[in-house]
Amino acid sequence: MKYGVFGAGRAGKIHARIVMDLGHEIVCIGDRREGASLKTKEVLSLNCDSYSSPAQMVSAHPEMEAAIIASHTKDHAHDALPFIKAQIPVYLEKPLTDDLPESFDFIENIGTDNNILQIGLQRRFDEALCYAKDLLDKGLIGEIREIRNILRDQYPPPPSYSSKGLIIDMGIHVADEAIWLTGEFPNSVWARVFEAKGYESPIDEGGNTAFVGFTTPSGIIGRLDLSRTHSSGYNNETYIIGTEGTIHVGRFAGYPGPIPVELWKSDGTLHELSKIFEMSYLEGDYPEFLPRFEKAFIQAHKHFVECVQNNKPFKVTQNDVLKAQVMVEAAHKSALDNAKIYQISYSDDLEEFREMCYGSNLLD
Repeated sequence: MKYGVFGAGRAGKIHARIVMDLGHEIVCIGDRREGASLKTKEVLSLNCDSYSSPAQMVSAHPEMEAAIIASHTKDHAHDALPFIKAQIPVYLEKPLTDDLPESFDFIENIGTDNNILQIGLQRRFDEALCYAKDLLDKGLIGEIREIRNILRDQYPPPPSYSSKGLIIDMGIHVADEAIWLTGEFPNSVWARVFEAKGYESPIDEGGNTAFVGFTTPSGIIGRLDLSRTHSSGYNNETYIIGTEGTIHVGRFAGYPGPIPVELWKSDGTLHELSKIFEMSYLEGDYPEFLPRFEKAFIQAHKHFVECVQNNKPFKVTQNDVLKAQVMVEAAHKSALDNAKIYQISYSDDLEEFREMCYGSNLLD
């Protein structure tokens, strides 16, 4: 397919390289910073036009069949809209935007159909987490009692990074993961943010370590652990404790390293269905999260292409990411309000969901 890419930072480079490796063509690239487009074109040996706005790209390239949006978080919805109005399918980096009211307005504008855009929440395509989800769905640990989702970076984000806060920008990945794995939207959320010692960052995210607690309507107890300070390397783990066993995904064992999916039985022994997956082993410079999730990014883009070419619904859409955005917005507000507990709820009806968020004091 013929792609346009808007947002030429580190995420834009990753997505552009992957679609090129899959045999697709980048026909144009854009960024509000001209230097970013030029640098990405040089790094990827791209010979294509560059632009400073999505509207220019849409107007100049009617042959475009798909678009990737990887601009700053606050611009996602604004940048995706010209492509959507031109009926060009969009692969949109998470989240919809960093402003929850704008996110609701955006979905109201584009609609809730599942074939408009795919959201870059790549964990839903990760082979280890998908395998754990399959074990869960087979009931091999009984009912879920607790879930703990861990995301720890080793380094601060780059100076070009744009952030409304650690929980919103970092936590949305594991918030979506928790909702997806449990199959439930939380009914209460609370959080605290801290400054761990010995950390310097070019941007202010309100803290470098956060703990988010939540419960679900069925009584699951959950926690999201977030930090930029894991000095040994990038760390992702997920614990799911059930009434009859435990699943543990991704125990830290060096980086890059193996990704175990351990299924522990009630007698404390490993189930034969436990399995080990491998990270990607990369050369040169790359973002620290890429070895862990490169394969997931590739599978996400393969899914996107298949859905576009066969007019099938996307697996992760604007409707899914909105749930995660509401959850992290509640956690963000809680952290600003001395860990106040926010009661939240969900509806498939967009306007009813919006009213519920007003009722929870998440929308001003």
